[in-house]
Amino acid sequence: MRVIKPLSRFRATEPDTTRRRLGWAAWFVFANVPIAWLIAIRFLSWMSVPDVMTGLYLGLVYIAQFTLLAWLPGLFLLSLALIVPRSCLILICIIVATLAQGLLITDTLFYSLYRYHLSGFMFEALIKAGDHTFEFSWQIWLTAALTLFTLLLIEAAIAIGLTRKRPRVCWLGAAFVAFFSTQLAAHSWHAWADATYDIRITSLTRHVPLYYPVTANRFLHGQGWVRAQASRKESRVRELTSFRASDGLNYPTRPLACQPPQTRPNVLMIAVDTLRADMLDPRWMPNVSEFADETSQIFTNHYSGGNSTKAGGFSLFYGLPPTYWDIFETTQTPPAWIARLQELNYEIKILSAGTLISPALHRTAFASIDGIRLTPPGEEAWQRDQLITDDWLNFTAQRGADAEPFFGFLFYMSVHGYSVPPDFPRIEPYWETINHLALDQDFDPTPYFNRYKTATRYVDQLIGRVLNDLKQRKLLKNTIVILTSDHGEEFNDNGKNYWGHGSNYSDAQLKVPMVLYWPGKPPSKITRRTSHTDIPSTLMQSALGCPRTPARAYSIGSNLFIPDDKEWMIAGSYIDHAIVTKKHLFVTYPTGQYEIMDKSLNPSKTNFPPETMLRDSQKALSRFYNHRNK
Repeated sequence: MRVIKPLSRFRATEPDTTRRRLGWAAWFVFANVPIAWLIAIRFLSWMSVPDVMTGLYLGLVYIAQFTLLAWLPGLFLLSLALIVPRSCLILICIIVATLAQGLLITDTLFYSLYRYHLSGFMFEALIKAGDHTFEFSWQIWLTAALTLFTLLLIEAAIAIGLTRKRPRVCWLGAAFVAFFSTQLAAHSWHAWADATYDIRITSLTRHVPLYYPVTANRFLHGQGWVRAQASRKESRVRELTSFRASDGLNYPTRPLACQPPQTRPNVLMIAVDTLRADMLDPRWMPNVSEFADETSQIFTNHYSGGNSTKAGGFSLFYGLPPTYWDIFETTQTPPAWIARLQELNYEIKILSAGTLISPALHRTAFASIDGIRLTPPGEEAWQRDQLITDDWLNFTAQRGADAEPFFGFLFYMSVHGYSVPPDFPRIEPYWETINHLALDQDFDPTPYFNRYKTATRYVDQLIGRVLNDLKQRKLLKNTIVILTSDHGEEFNDNGKNYWGHGSNYSDAQLKVPMVLYWPGKPPSKITRRTSHTDIPSTLMQSALGCPRTPARAYSIGSNLFIPDDKEWMIAGSYIDHAIVTKKHLFVTYPTGQYEIMDKSLNPSKTNFPPETMLRDSQKALSRFYNHRNK
């Protein structure tokens, strides 16, 4: 009723003309600009401002971009003003502005936790995977509801205020001129900084949502305004991010030369989502640790190829950089070693406690496998983990003595969801209700980490049942067992207020356990650096009868049994990727910007990586595409 009364007065005093509706809508959108600025202040805490000039540029970008973000829904509202009556227009404006500002607030929260912005992939994962991927506490839901309600009141107050009194329409022109001037200045400045390799400027833009700054290298060099001899190595770093897929996929790059293996060993791959490397410890994983110490090769310096399930899982199955994900998903091309298993008539059993739809493993790693369960039943992750364990034990119990060899894949989710049964013993102090809004630089991670460790202990019990079953059925004499994870998990390990995964390339998020049981090989600990990209070539060359085909035909990795202490690796996230060396991280972004950090995420003054490393990594990122110039 409070909204209707002012609107009736507005109708009585002003005729409902298109011009008046457009003027009101335009000023309503401009009134939302300061709100967007206030919300976006949180992004500033992640930006380094070493000098006054950088601060001036940041001020321009801040004003220009968040004004633009306020105007994106405004274009829709202005179009409605042409056709919608005044009373309906005002109501729609209030609702749309509330949702738009709420989305910006959500992005600030995502970025503070994970250091990446909301994207189409994240919304797809939320819709398709639901609680299998994201865990939301009641505090988050309550905060979201209160935030939307507060925004709704603010937007209603703005709308009512503008119906009573608003600036003259002539001032709209001045407001638009100021808006476009900041846009032009910010993009021009970035174009110059990009051409002159001013990383102080170009490194800031990745923190700003939906910001795609202008570049003009060829023009500025062509006009002679920028000296062409600016660091060749820096231009090589830029080239590293400039490759594009051309005509399609070239995978494998040559026909596989394979022979029937002397034996066809069973292969069981056990992956625990979000399992850190330091969890392979008798305190947290007693069953797996005992099995590993007594029977297996333990790779103590092993890295995933990504800091997310999508990227890490891709590197595990394909042995390739995650930058190839899109083309493999589009073509639904399975990994070479999965296709080889099918050639050899392996019986395949895929059991995942998480959905295989998002990320789309059913269209990539398992694209050639029929009859897999895409989404398991069960509300809680611990229930689904229990389900896949029981399903696996039923599978081995029903196999006959003359059955074909099997490939099994078990993917556990309880550690990712910090999920355990109500009566499972807790490690104290224990965080009973996870509230991500409480995570900040001063938060004590101990109760949170203990909840994670408790979930690790629970999964260890389930894996222990699987390993004991293999022993009791005497399957270990002819079964390769691989136990690892898709990525790690961070609890502010580096003191940079990072929590979870998917946000950086430090050891906390990339380093994972790697336990390899191989019949006939003695237990040992290998300390050289290894990677998920080594798994496909190890299986192909040492188990599946393809030793004569070079690993580089289908992977960028090498056989784990052939010593190769990697000087560099490529890791990916959702949209960016990095060259990971023993001491440094060279992170590149889709817009062409890059950052150089040490392994503790501090800015590094080191020189660029050697020319050979850049060249080899660039080849790895493009080798499996068909290119028109070939």
